[in-house]
Amino acid sequence: MADLLEQQHIDAGLALLRADAGLTVYPNAEGFVPASPAPPYVRVYTHIERPVDATGNALTGLSATWRVRWYLHCVGATEYAAAAVQMRVRTQLLDVRPAIPARNCGLIREESSSPPVRDTSTGVDVMDALAVYGLTTTG
Repeated sequence: MADLLEQQHIDAGLALLRADAGLTVYPNAEGFVPASPAPPYVRVYTHIERPVDATGNALTGLSATWRVRWYLHCVGATEYAAAAVQMRVRTQLLDVRPAIPARNCGLIREESSSPPVRDTSTGVDVMDALAVYGLTTTG
């Protein structure tokens, strides 16, 4: 289980996505991800790193700068549906400054995105458009 501060970083992006009632987000609020969800939806994976050479790190050498990335698989039955999910994700995340207690948060930025590609890995033929959004925080 992640510590509370890590979970707050993860939840910052998930909460913004879940604020769009028309967007199905996995994992859902209970942490559930179905084996073969019906499109359209966005599947979110998160990674947190603490860059060793970040300018916001403490003079004592402690890692004060955190970098969180959300890897978003925007899935639809067609390429247009996947692109529509990707647009909704962008609307919810791009240039937003989330609030994380005891952290100075920058703006969420889009780091990369890709056009929809066919994915049959779950047994359901869907189109998947990947987008990566990132946020830097300091404490």
